Amino acid sequence: MPITAGEIVDRIKKNLGSAWRDATYRDTFKAGGPETEVKGIATTFMGTFEAIQHASAAGLNMIIPHEDTYWNDRDDVTIVNGDPLYKTKSDFLRQNNIVIFRMHDSMHAQRPDFIYEGLARDLGIAKTLETAPNSHRYTLPPTTLGELAAELKKKIGSRALRVVGDPGATVSRVQIGVGYATPPVNNAEVDVVISGEQQETDGTFDSPEYVLDAVTLGIAKGWIMLGHAISEEPGMWDLGEWLKTFISEVPIQLVRAGEPFWAPK
Repeated sequence: MPITAGEIVDRIKKNLGSAWRDATYRDTFKAGGPETEVKGIATTFMGTFEAIQHASAAGLNMIIPHEDTYWNDRDDVTIVNGDPLYKTKSDFLRQNNIVIFRMHDSMHAQRPDFIYEGLARDLGIAKTLETAPNSHRYTLPPTTLGELAAELKKKIGSRALRVVGDPGATVSRVQIGVGYATPPVNNAEVDVVISGEQQETDGTFDSPEYVLDAVTLGIAKGWIMLGHAISEEPGMWDLGEWLKTFISEVPIQLVRAGEPFWAPK
């Protein structure tokens, strides 16, 4: 039986483990609308043109990204509608009958949070090592900051991972953050923060500078910055697997937006 985007969104709201946030400006339709007939669903980190093209080629005309499509958090098209890239992108969406419905706030409201669960899994950090449910803190076998960073880089496949701290420092207590949600690195019970991204300075709390000062004082502290996309895209696979538990009419798959950054060799 045919199914519409509106019916899919209604099922998502019904099956959420938390109340839907009606006031959200993020979790709304960004292209197309609820009446669009859905042939297949693609989950992805953000609605890049490349990800959209790959989804369309695979016959997936409903895209559920975690982040924005039009280069700003509110997907406010009034600030981009004069840009030729916007015209090309929006024309492609319309011509190929593609509907985009973003899921951000509702995903982070889930317990457990799909995004955190996906990242920990792809980093190879076992759930049994978590110090308390949904704490995102783990006690790992002792290792050095340098060895830990190298291992995580290999497992997650990052091209531009960055690290602050003494590579030879012995560490074991880590806390995971995703996207901009960076845990406080000055927590006495945490040796290393593994996060998405954060300002290097002039932020609410300047974690890189704190780590540098800790190193100077001989305190084992570290910060491993994976990147926003790398930290959150694994959870979009989890979202797809969850959708499959109550949507069987159409195929559902992850289409990777991938890591935007690379480092010259």
